[in-house]
Parts: sequence; C-alpha cells; structure tokens
Amino acid sequence: MYRPSQIGSSSSRRSSASSGRASIAPLRVKPDNIGRSNNAGASKRHSTDSGAGSSRLSTGNRKSVSQKHGFINTKRQSSGYGGRNFGHDIMKDTRPLSDKSYMQQEIRDIIEFLTQHGYPHPLNAKMLMTPTTKDFLKIFQFLYNFLEVKYAPAQKFEEEIPQIFKTLKYPFNISKSSMFTVGSPHTWPNILGALHWLLNSVKYALGVDEQSMLFSAQLADDQGDEFDSVTDSEVLFNYVEGAYKEFLDGADTFEERERALEQSIKQRSLGQTGNLEQLAGEEQRLSAELQLLQQEPCRLTALQEHAQMMASDNERFHKYLQELTGHQRFQQQKLQDLELQLQQAELDLEKTATEKERLEHRLAHQELSAGDVQRLHAEMRQLNATLEAIEKDKQGIDQEIWDREKQIAKKQEQLEKHVTQFNNQARTLNLIPSTAENAHGIDYEMKISFYNTQGNAASLVDFASTVKPALIQLKKQVNEEMHKLNSQKLLEEETLEQLTEMVESKQEEVSKLDTRLQRRTKELETLKEKVKEESRQLAEQQSLLEQKIQQMQAVGDSDQNRAQAELNELITRCQEQVVEMQQEYKDYEQFLLLACTKVAEHKAIIDERIDELNQQASVMLSRVQSVELPPAAPAK
Repeated sequence: MYRPSQIGSSSSRRSSASSGRASIAPLRVKPDNIGRSNNAGASKRHSTDSGAGSSRLSTGNRKSVSQKHGFINTKRQSSGYGGRNFGHDIMKDTRPLSDKSYMQQEIRDIIEFLTQHGYPHPLNAKMLMTPTTKDFLKIFQFLYNFLEVKYAPAQKFEEEIPQIFKTLKYPFNISKSSMFTVGSPHTWPNILGALHWLLNSVKYALGVDEQSMLFSAQLADDQGDEFDSVTDSEVLFNYVEGAYKEFLDGADTFEERERALEQSIKQRSLGQTGNLEQLAGEEQRLSAELQLLQQEPCRLTALQEHAQMMASDNERFHKYLQELTGHQRFQQQKLQDLELQLQQAELDLEKTATEKERLEHRLAHQELSAGDVQRLHAEMRQLNATLEAIEKDKQGIDQEIWDREKQIAKKQEQLEKHVTQFNNQARTLNLIPSTAENAHGIDYEMKISFYNTQGNAASLVDFASTVKPALIQLKKQVNEEMHKLNSQKLLEEETLEQLTEMVESKQEEVSKLDTRLQRRTKELETLKEKVKEESRQLAEQQSLLEQKIQQMQAVGDSDQNRAQAELNELITRCQEQVVEMQQEYKDYEQFLLLACTKVAEHKAIIDERIDELNQQASVMLSRVQSVELPPAAPAK
C-alpha cells in the first residue's frame, strides 16, 4: 500500500518550480534570484559565469551525491557548530582554527581522505601548511566533485566558491578577498576549517544510504518478507523519478514505464503461477540427484580421516624419535661408563702385569721346594675350576637377562599399541588435545617414555585418578545425548511424514481441480457445438421459408401480401431467436470464463501452498540429515 506522505515527499524532492526552494542544479541561479517569487520560473534562470556554466550538464542527466540525497537543496539548518541564526546575529566560530595541532589534525584528515580516494596530484602535509591558490582549487574541485560531478572552477572563483559554501549552508562567512590570499597565515586557518567542514559533509553524503532514508518506514514493516527486497514505495518512487526525468527531456507520454509499473504491481500482488508437472519433475530430478550424492562416499570425511591418521603417525614418529634420542643418550652414557670401566680395567691390568713381573722376578730369585711347587699347582687348578664355574654362571645370567629383555620389549610393543589406539580413539571423539570440544580442559593423552629414568608411575596415577573418571562421566553424558537425539529424530520423522501426507493430499486436490477444469472445457465445447447446430437449423428453416414464399408467389399475387407478412414475421422471430441464442452464448461464455479464472486462481494458490510445503519439507529433511549421531562409546 502506498503512503501519501511518502509520495509527497518524493515528488517534493524532484520538483523545484512549485516551491520556494533553490533549483536542483547548483550554481545556476544568481544570488539575487533566490528570493524572488515563483512567477519568475525557470525562464529567468541563467548561468553564473558564461565560461564555466556553458560546460555544465542539466540536472536531469547528472548523477551525483547531491542528487541522491538532496544534500544541496535543503532548508534544514546545519547540524554542526550551533543552531539557527535569528535576525542578523553573526555566529561565533568556536573551533580553534589557529591552533597548530588542530590545523595538523585537519590536514591529516584531508590527506587521508584524498589518498584513499585517488587524488591525482602530489600532496603532503608541508604543502598544505602554506598552499598556493592553484593547490587549493585542485583540492576544492576534487572534494566538491563528490557532490557535483561535472564541476570545474570558474574564472571568477573568488565569487563562486564563497557562494557554493553559502549554498551548502556553511554557518560561517568566507570573504571574497580571502580567495586572493589563500595561503597567508591570517587567511588559511579559516579556509582550512571550511575545507575540513566540506570534507565531513562529503563523508556524511557518501555514508548515507539512499534506500534507508527514502523507504525506512516500509522496510521496517516488510522485514518479515524475505522474498521481496523492493518495497511498494520504492517501486512507485522509481516510476515517478524516471517519468520526471523523461518529462524534463521533453517526453509527453510514458507508456513503457506504465507497462513496467503495471507488470511489477501484478507480480507483487498475484505472484507467478508455476507448472505443477514441471515442478514435480524438477523435484524428482533433484531427489534422484540428492540420493546419488548421499550414496557417494564423502571425500571430505576420507581426507579428514587421512589427515588425522597422518597427524597421528607424525606425532607417533615424533615420539619415537624422542625415544630414540633418549635411547641414544642412554647408550652414550652407557658407552662412557664402559670406557671408564675399560680404562679402570686397563689400569688394573697394568697393576696386575706389574705385580706379575714382580712375582715372577721374586719367583725367579726365590728358592722353592717341591712341596711349594705342588701347593702352587694345586691352588692354580683350584683357581681355574673356580674361574670356569664363574664363567658358566656369567653365561647363564647373560642368557636370563637376554630373555627378560625380549619379554620386556614385547610388553613395551603391546603397551605402545594400546596407548596409540587409546589416543586415536580419543582424538576421534574430540578429547585430544585439552582444548578440544569434548575435553573440557582435561588432558586425556597418554604419554609413555620407556627411557625415562623416573618411570611412568605418575602418568598411570593420573590415568586412574583423573582420566578414567572423566571418561566414565563423558560416557554417561554421551549416552544421555544420544537418547535425546534419537527422541528428536523420531519427532522430526513424524513431522516429515505429516508434511508428506499434506503434500499428497494437496496434490490430489489439484488433480481433482484439473479434472473439473477438463470437464468444464468439454461442456463448453459441447455447448458451442449445440449453438452451431441450432444456428444451422434456423438457417435451414429460413431457407425453407424462402422457398415456400417463392412457391406462394408463383401461385398468385393475391397471397403475396399475406406471405410477405408471414415472411417478415418469421424473419423477425428468427432474428430474435438468433439474438437470444447469441446473448445466451455470450452469457455461457462469460460464465465459463469466470469459472476458469476462479479455478486457475485456486490452482495458483494451491501451487504456492505446495511450494511452501515442499520448502518446509526440504528444510526438515536437511535438518534431519544434518543431525550426526556421535559414535558409540567404546566398551569399558
């Protein structure tokens, strides 16, 4: 529904001749013509300067920020630096324009904006501290082009620029003489403040949303309609805007825009009726495609599993490398110990050799009896037997150590396998690392180092006291969540079955309506044939009557008048019957046309309802299919 207030406001933005406001095209009316009455009209408008005004385009063909938002042609008071002036009081500028820090901030803002928007000339802060008139005109032209696209400074810019600021409702006066000494210390702070004000005005104009300003009320009312992004007011506004532009270009009729407006309103009011069979075929095709896609293995899942497996292998190899590094350090330490033992043994061997030499020397110079020699041989044999027994014991101990080491290695492999399985399963369940979704800050990862001298008692204690109770609690939570999800899945399946039944019932109703439409069409064809047959019979009767009249004329002239009267009466009756039959035929045709229209409208409504139900069913189906049941917890 169109609001009169919006239509009025839209038309008032485009019309300048019916009000006391300034012209839409800036700088085309002299200052002394602004306050004149409306009788002056557009005929008294002329360019401010012949050199620059001749090159400017009409407002109807120019697109700029000022046209979109009505920035120039507004009578509202300026939003900055005080309120409305009453009388002839001069507003006092409260800005610290002469402050160097304030001027530097203004210069930084201007340089930042010009740099971001592609200012084509050299620019730096030092140049803007004492700019030349040429630099000022370039910056002013660049900024004002955001409001007036085709603007170029006139020859008498010292008169034009103050008038532009006055038209833009700049609240402070800019003298004509200040334009001749732009970069002087007593003039530049005020002009820099005006440039900064113009910069803020351009930023505001660029940031204003045309749609939200013109159609904010109806956009708020139509937030629930997510299928129609264009409001009724916007449709009418676009029509009025385009028609007014064509009118300014000299057009008198707007048939194309009227047809477009009519078509747009019809589409918004009645919608577009779809072919039910085509939609059903499309639905079957999409269902088959969806089924094929569902049957295909999920490549992303396989890649994710492969990535997890590679990450697990990487972590496992990293741990294995760490263990090998520890084992290497352990073997190096053992090698150092063996080298120390070897050095000690060599020292002992040297001592023994020295002692042997001493004893041999003593033996050589000592006189031994036969009994002493026998006693020494007996001690030697006894020592050799003891040495052999010790060697046998040593071999047995080495064999036992080797067997124990093999058993320990097997146990370590089994333990590593179980730990790896546990960590992989925990990573699949999002329990590793501690920042995972289901970890809740608990570190479930089991780490075993067989070359740790302190042993693994601490990690086993953590598993028994922390990890195992947390896993039991998590298993309970997962079972409860599975129960809830199963219940929800059953409810969603019941809802889907109900929606499917509703769609089937609506399809049956549509088929019944199609049958009725075909029956009515056949009745219309039968009625047409009946009317044609009656018309043919009347024509035959008329021809028979004409033949009879001719026969009566042949019999005698005496019966001519009577026959002529009967003929006229029959012709009149025939014509009346023909008129009655034609009227009855038109009535039947209008009745059938109205009935077909009603049936078509009802069918369109049913089609729209079926589309809505199909969309709801698709949403429900996607929700049910998107529910991913977590895998069952591993057996305790």
